[in-house]
Amino acid sequence: MVVERGVNDGDILDLVEFSREHTFALRFIEFMDVGNSNSWKSEKMVWKREILAAIGARYPLRKVGREQGTAPSVDYEFVDGQGDIGVIASVTEPFCSSCTRARLTVGRKLVTCLFSETGHDLKSLLRSSATDEELVQFISGVWRKRRDRYSDEPLEALHSIQGYQSKDHKKIEMISLGG
Repeated sequence: MVVERGVNDGDILDLVEFSREHTFALRFIEFMDVGNSNSWKSEKMVWKREILAAIGARYPLRKVGREQGTAPSVDYEFVDGQGDIGVIASVTEPFCSSCTRARLTVGRKLVTCLFSETGHDLKSLLRSSATDEELVQFISGVWRKRRDRYSDEPLEALHSIQGYQSKDHKKIEMISLGG
């Protein structure tokens, strides 16, 4: 559930109760700047600490942590043993430095960050019958040189400027990245 203030923040506990009743894990995601069309503003964001406070007041939680230290979600289990939840807090607790995820678009572009402006062309390599080794070298080279740390940037501004809005940063729309 992407939690957006004034839209669905009142549904947090209802979803927790539904997930507990049906025994499945639920992930909450801070409303984040995912493209150029979602009109992201910090006022619309419900912070991780608010999400946890709302849940914890009714169902006490115990922190489990990030799976393998690199997962985007910090997981919590209910103290009563009736399931677990996770919170992806890419705005208030960016995890860019430990990110190990890349995406491949339908246009066969390798994208190293959900907030990238561009991707890296794999289509040409694939069409030119590149060997597996050539593909591995290309992908490894792109990954080693990556500098995308987009989620680290707004956090400073969010804490220092009331009403922070997204930079003029033309991103690939998350919908096209499978995010």
